[in-house]
Parts: sequence; structure tokens; C-alpha cells
Amino acid sequence: MQERLIQNHRSLFLEQDNGGALDRQEEAIRREVRSLLDREDPETEDYVIDQLIGYKDLGPLFRDPEVSDILINGPGQVYVEKNNRPVLTGVKFGDSEEVMRILHLAVLKAGRKIDFSRPIVNAQLPDGSRLNAVIVPNCPFPAISIRKFVKRRFTGEELVSRGFISREMLVFFEYAVRAGCNIIVCGATGSGKTTFLRFLCSFIPGDERIVTIEDTYELNLEGHVVPLQKSNKADIRELMENALRMYPRRIILGEFRGEETFELLQAMGTGHMGSMTTGHANNGRHDLVQRLIRAMSRSGLTDDELTRHIVSAVDLTVFIKKFRDGKWCVTEVNELTDNRGRPGFREIYRYDRSAGRHEAVESLSTALLERLQDELGNERLPNIKPFSGLHKPKGVVAACSN
Repeated sequence: MQERLIQNHRSLFLEQDNGGALDRQEEAIRREVRSLLDREDPETEDYVIDQLIGYKDLGPLFRDPEVSDILINGPGQVYVEKNNRPVLTGVKFGDSEEVMRILHLAVLKAGRKIDFSRPIVNAQLPDGSRLNAVIVPNCPFPAISIRKFVKRRFTGEELVSRGFISREMLVFFEYAVRAGCNIIVCGATGSGKTTFLRFLCSFIPGDERIVTIEDTYELNLEGHVVPLQKSNKADIRELMENALRMYPRRIILGEFRGEETFELLQAMGTGHMGSMTTGHANNGRHDLVQRLIRAMSRSGLTDDELTRHIVSAVDLTVFIKKFRDGKWCVTEVNELTDNRGRPGFREIYRYDRSAGRHEAVESLSTALLERLQDELGNERLPNIKPFSGLHKPKGVVAACSN
């Protein structure tokens, strides 16, 4: 195959991967394999592509739709995250040099480099997957972590059947998003925050203009959408500031981390209702609020001022947890309320681990219900517990201390 490709397609394989060169290279290999075998054989074609221009024995792992992460701990140990559980694969490499050859190929495709003087790299692969690698001298072997780009979109029925949310919660989130709740989805790394954010965005009316802002393109929303991605020319904060000049109805920030957080919350409170983001937190209450405050610490405002800013902007917090047995679900939904300038939390839904089910706990506050109903116009909110309250707010769980 190498001889055939050199003879028939030499110039193609000298091209850099721009303008679809990688796709053309793969197609050339498939044609040559079919010509050699005198038949189509997708499995053999994939194998040859993996060996000649791909990731060798990692290729099948990239194609497996159930694999979300590929974790390489040197030449003798390759794990995958499959169905939310770690699995040791049978993939092994001869030595660290073989792993390094695959790593160099991967980062080259992403336009990056890694070597002794720069032993850490973060890169986005051509298929959208995210790669992190650490090598000598900071690690005794090449340690590579790949978060695969998830092309699959979960439907509401799939999330219900998996126990991720209940059927009533499916209705709740549809109306909360359509009517413009400002939502923060939080959880630990790898808990599925971006996946759920993408699902929530599916409820946004198709005629609304959306600007998305991400480190790397992951949301891939459809409709009236302008996707923005960080680069060495413009960081997330600059993109966030610019998004406000692009006349969006909603702004979707992939993840809040720093100064861009203040701009997003300002947007949420000044007309961009229905904006959403994700963030790392250990719960959807006090820890999330404290992380928001830390992210905005350079704004020049005091913690009390930042707390009031948060309370006035955010409507709902959603916490996602991945349990050790692989169970993955929303464990709490809270309304963030104003408790005399401090955050209070109305518990709307909770997950009962022992019973294995979600429970509706409280109704949304009267003020939020009236706002949602006003946005919906003549369409009435469904008759479910979170939308049933016409009473004054009550049941505040706790206030956040500074």
C-alpha cells in the first residue's frame, strides 16, 4: 500500500491538512485497498488508514461511539471511559517511542508541538476531540488524555429512559428554556455538563439569534447560531465582550472560568434572558456561588456586590453527578433567589439515590413564575408541581456566608 500511494498519490500525501487534505488522503487509501482486494472491505480499509496516517491501534477506539475518553498511561496501559465507567483495553505499544510517534502525529495535525522543552500540550484534533499530553521530564512516560468529540445528541426520551431526568423534568426544562430562564449547569469534570447544555439548547426557539462562545467547538447547535471559538488572537473574555455587540437574543458560554463570567451575568440581567453556561462545582448551591465569585474576583467589586450581581442574574442551577457505579444523572435543580441580598435556594427537584427516582420538591417563586408566564403569552405553563405555586416565596434553604 505504501508503494502504491507513493507511486499514485505522492503529492497528495505531501499536503498539509488544509482544505480537506486528510479526507482526500483517506479516500485515496480506500480506493487503493479496494483495487488491491478487488472488493470493498471497510474493516481492512479502516485498519490501513489507522496504520498509515492515523492513530495505529487507537483507531477503533476513536470509532467506538460508546467510548467517551481515551486515557494512555505509557505503552503498556490504555484505558477508555465507556458508558461512564473506566475499562482497561487490550491495546499495548512496544515502547514509549511508539506512543511518542502517535502523539507527534496527533499534535502535528492540530498545528501544535510537544518536545523536551515543551513537555505539556493541549490541542484540538481535526475531528474535534481534545487532547492533553504530558511527557518527560514532567512524567516518566507519555501520558495522553483524549476527550472524544461527542457527535451524538441525546433525545429527551433517551435521557428519561436512562434515568438521567424524569419525564416531568423533561417538560419542566422545555418550558424553563423556552421562557428564558438563565441557567448554570454544574458538576465535576466529565460529569456530562456540556452534553446536557447541548440538550437544553435544543429547546431554544429556532428563530432566536444565539451566539455560542467556547474554548473548542463542542456544542454545534443548529439554527440562527453564530459560533465563536477562543484563539491566540482573541480570548474568551474578548469574545464575550464582542458577543454583546452581535445582537444575540441568548448567549451560550461553554464554561465560565474567569473575567468573562462578569460580562455573562451582566448580559443575563440586561435583556439576554435564556442565556446559559456550565461550571465546575461540588454542588449547585453555595459551592457554585463561591466559584462564581472567585471567577469574577478581578472585577473590582466586593464579594457582597458580586453576590448581589449573581442573585439578580441567575435563575436556575442544575447539578449533575456521575456515581461510582456509572450512574449519571441530574441530582438537584435549584432556583436561586434573593434572600436580602444573599443567595437563597428553593429546591425544585432532587434525586433520591436510595429509591432511584427524581422528586419534585417545591414550586418556583411567584416572581419567576410570573416572568415565565409573561414570556409565554397565551400559552399556559403545564400543570406540574414546579409551576403550581402562586404563593409568596418560601422554603429558602440557607443564605451564603462570605
